[in-house]
Amino acid sequence: MSVTTRTHRPRRTLTRAATLGVVLAGGTLLLPAPAAFAEVAPQAKLTVQAPASVGFAGQPVEFTETISNPTAEAAGYHLWLDTTSALGTPPDAIVIDYKDPADGAWKSVPLEFTTAEAAHYGGMLPSDVTVPAGGSTTLKLRIGAPMGRPHDGASNGGFPSIDLRSAVSAIDGSHVALDQSTKTIGVDSITTSLAHVPATAVAGGAPIEFDAVLANPTLSDYINVGNVLFTDPHATVQVRKADGSWSKLAQVLPSEPDARPGVYLEGRDSSIRTGTTTTTRVRVSFDATTPAGDTELSPCVFVNEGKDTPFRGTTNCVRGTKVKVTAAAATQSPAPTPSTTAPTTPAPSASVPAATASATRPPSDAPAATDDQLAETGAGRAPALLAAGASLLTAGGGALWLARRRRSA
Repeated sequence: MSVTTRTHRPRRTLTRAATLGVVLAGGTLLLPAPAAFAEVAPQAKLTVQAPASVGFAGQPVEFTETISNPTAEAAGYHLWLDTTSALGTPPDAIVIDYKDPADGAWKSVPLEFTTAEAAHYGGMLPSDVTVPAGGSTTLKLRIGAPMGRPHDGASNGGFPSIDLRSAVSAIDGSHVALDQSTKTIGVDSITTSLAHVPATAVAGGAPIEFDAVLANPTLSDYINVGNVLFTDPHATVQVRKADGSWSKLAQVLPSEPDARPGVYLEGRDSSIRTGTTTTTRVRVSFDATTPAGDTELSPCVFVNEGKDTPFRGTTNCVRGTKVKVTAAAATQSPAPTPSTTAPTTPAPSASVPAATASATRPPSDAPAATDDQLAETGAGRAPALLAAGASLLTAGGGALWLARRRRSA
């Protein structure tokens, strides 16, 4: 296959109709009107093996498109690419790359962003494709929904799928679509959850332990990830390291007033591969000054946070888990009343073991923990992490809801 590379103007944002192509209601991609017609109309067949899905704010996923030439002469072609998604799609939300056959490097397909009844990204492969007579050429491409740029993630909207329309035309100047294909690509997301969180904790007492689970069921790898747990200002959070020791995490304060602090469970700008799950053992202790009552442990994942703006990026949050904090004094048994008379202990019944008969009953205000008291958390109760619209993220008190929006500076 011979390749000719052309220089294209950089991507720009438009608010008018697309200049590279117009998508009709029936799904047909019309290319610009022909400038000239060849004496013999060329032919081509296009086969697209698109990915089933991509990860929201994740890395691009590879796929292939094959152009076949059924004629008896070698022919050159253009490949046009267009995506359609919901109007909430912001600029820099979708990318398409191609692997340049000339040097094997991945390069961006220049795309123009347009909005009409939906959001469109459209452009043409920078390289002309020459296919031998009776043969075919397979192009390696990849598509992703990064939702912004590195360390500048946007989340002012969401979309459940992307319609990818591909069209092949001859390089003879006719710009007539010889064949085209439309594929629907789903958009999935990484998930975060807490598992086996105790329902109660004691101020100034022993820490509680549980698991923080970050799962990536998508086809995308993720980079620049911040897996965050929002806690009470009186809390100390530790994570267990590979050698079994515990490491204290630094609290980070959001810029919003009265917002709760958060800790990065795996550090800022961590990563997680496609199809993998990371489980972090966490323990949280509350100092003796913690007010009695309910507090909340709230997990969130941020992708492409700004370098100097923590907790601002493409955001996935789930409802937090409540823990009831009791005052330290409430767990202490009352001191025995002095008595000048020696107590009389009755003999145990023959049907009851002596050890049981003389056992001390725990105070009613400090029942022993049972499995039923563990908060039910995890993926089974997490709300769907992919929403077509933005939801409110309240980093301060109250529940943290699923959010996908750009937090304002």
